Amino acid sequence: MSAPEPAFCDHNAGSPALPEVLAAFVDTERRCPGNPASTHTAGRAARAALEHARERIANALGVAAADVVFTSGGTEAANLAVLGLGAPEQPVLLAPTEHPAVAEPAALRGTVDWRVEPDGTAIVARPERMVGLVCLAHAQSELGTLQPIAAAAAMAATLAVPLFVDAAQTLGRVDLQPVVGCGAVLSLSPHKAGGLRGLGVLLGHELHRQLRPLLRGGGQELGLRPGTQSPALAVANALAIELAIAERTARAATMLRARAEFLAGIAASGVAHRVLTPLDRSLPNTAMLHFPGVEGRNLLPTLDLIGVQASHGSACSSGAAIPPRILTAIGLDEAAAHSCVRFSLGFRDEPNATREVGVRAGAIVARRQKKS
Repeated sequence: MSAPEPAFCDHNAGSPALPEVLAAFVDTERRCPGNPASTHTAGRAARAALEHARERIANALGVAAADVVFTSGGTEAANLAVLGLGAPEQPVLLAPTEHPAVAEPAALRGTVDWRVEPDGTAIVARPERMVGLVCLAHAQSELGTLQPIAAAAAMAATLAVPLFVDAAQTLGRVDLQPVVGCGAVLSLSPHKAGGLRGLGVLLGHELHRQLRPLLRGGGQELGLRPGTQSPALAVANALAIELAIAERTARAATMLRARAEFLAGIAASGVAHRVLTPLDRSLPNTAMLHFPGVEGRNLLPTLDLIGVQASHGSACSSGAAIPPRILTAIGLDEAAAHSCVRFSLGFRDEPNATREVGVRAGAIVARRQKKS
């Protein structure tokens, strides 16, 4: 009997690039080998491709081209925002919903913490001390919980401080326009929506007036992010962003069906489990499951051996000995938190296939539960 096809259930860490995105990269790299900062013909062609990509992203999101800054990825974009926005001597107001790319630079400034509901929703409340910046992820990356961005924006306005929204998980899955329209600075990671790794996007009105740069050098990207830009990455990811926004409704519907079928498969397997993700207020593709009595760190290699590729949570911290911070913040003890696995599905997954994946994953977990 042949082995089942591998099932990639870690799209929150990154989705495979779309073929047309790869083709756009290769075509641009061949046509535009010059440095965009050079003044000769090849340099001007590279600059034109870069700026056209910036305009395409701006048009897709309804902002000005000058409001789009390219970085090396979502982590750099988040660090640039967290360390560069607001009064640097004041701490950052945030919740344990944040990705390490936000939480760790925020710790350098000091933090004031919001609490969270049992479903991972940040409880937006006025801080008891002054802060210099408010941060709230659009969606929590492990649980998938959508966050109260409108309430955070209103709070930031009351405090007269900037709001930064990490939207890495929501491109192509959730409508971005309410976030763009609330005046927040936000970051995108196109590689989670069919784009290519190596490019992030930071969006915000008049960023050249709001942000302090982290690096010094050639003055590229309005002086905010010096370093030679890649027109090929910009063009390819502009296409990925355009497609993600245009196809967002259809993609979300596919992911919702795929998740429902996956969870039906889990239930059909008879495994003891609890769904921690609030399914009515979450990313459409995400399910964090708690499997009582199973050590999650030992479970992941076993799942991988049967072709189910999942994770504990953020790929940037999945190798850590401690579980994701959000799990203990919502009340799980460390042992229970280690018994959790995040399954995040893709917009090209077939719902019928995901049911079988759920059955397969549930069966292997159930066997481990019986042995414990």
